[in-house]
Amino acid sequence: MRAIVIREAGGIEKLSSEEWPSPTVGTGQVRLRVRGCGVCYRDLLDREGKYPFMKRPVVTGHELAGEIVEVGPGVDGFAVGDRVAATHRPACGACARCQAGDEAACIGSPISYGLTVDGGYAEEALAWAASLVRVPENVPLDEACFLHCTAGVALRALRAHAQLSAGETVVITGASGGVGVHAMQVAKILGAKVVAVTSNASKQEALTALGADEVVLAGADGSFHKEVLRRTGGADVALELVGAPTFNASLRSLRPGGRLALVGNVTAARVDVNPGYLILREISVHGSSSASRADLTEVLGWAASGRLKPIVAARMKLDDARAAQSRLADKSVVGRIVLVP
Repeated sequence: MRAIVIREAGGIEKLSSEEWPSPTVGTGQVRLRVRGCGVCYRDLLDREGKYPFMKRPVVTGHELAGEIVEVGPGVDGFAVGDRVAATHRPACGACARCQAGDEAACIGSPISYGLTVDGGYAEEALAWAASLVRVPENVPLDEACFLHCTAGVALRALRAHAQLSAGETVVITGASGGVGVHAMQVAKILGAKVVAVTSNASKQEALTALGADEVVLAGADGSFHKEVLRRTGGADVALELVGAPTFNASLRSLRPGGRLALVGNVTAARVDVNPGYLILREISVHGSSSASRADLTEVLGWAASGRLKPIVAARMKLDDARAAQSRLADKSVVGRIVLVP
């Protein structure tokens, strides 16, 4: 089968299109015919070697959906022909976080698609049944593939961590990206007012069309907080999808007692924070990673009913992976690029 493989860390040239062995199912696993794999900014960090525990060579990609073509031993509830989408990884089911009912925060599973095991930039992929959710028939698989990493992740961050309530105002950085355009929709479904932040003036009209109540441009230094404060008096919640470049501006966009949910850090850089500012304004900061199968099921249901619209920036062939990642790095897309094997 064809697959996009990373053998060593580096630039775009390190993405290698190769013939790769078709996967063999083991206990608890299924083999998928991949019908779509989203191109996420984390894929760029993976390729650049930002995660020291990443195995190489590895088939990259962690946003996958497809049809089951083979079921391994010990798999209950799934059959050949089922249409499924995967979370980032299967939970172990045994650690303290899993036992507490928060599988998205599992600390016991060593499995992570595209990092520690082969991922979805391929014609076929192995998937653990414990990471899978059925996809409604009226949701295309090349749209379902990225809804965990976009809408599902946003839902958990906004509802479970930031505790966003109807009527509140949320600032969303990186609003035109794959997570951002779906986070805006999730926030609107939860009843919030959305202030979308972008660094690209040409994307303002698209963000308004997607439901943003306000669109604010970030400066070259990542700042935007003065304009948010002028328009809103201070947001209740900030959903930080960019990380270091905009982190402090997000903090300073909040009203006293505001909450920041940190989901992304696209540069993998560190950031300096003034502890006194957090103390005096009683601001809380919550890290939020991944989402559960229940979260994914919920957002797939919203997509099936039309409440949430998956935003596909482009559908590209598997062998166009380099071009897809280059477009993402150039910040030239609104929504998610999908590789369709």
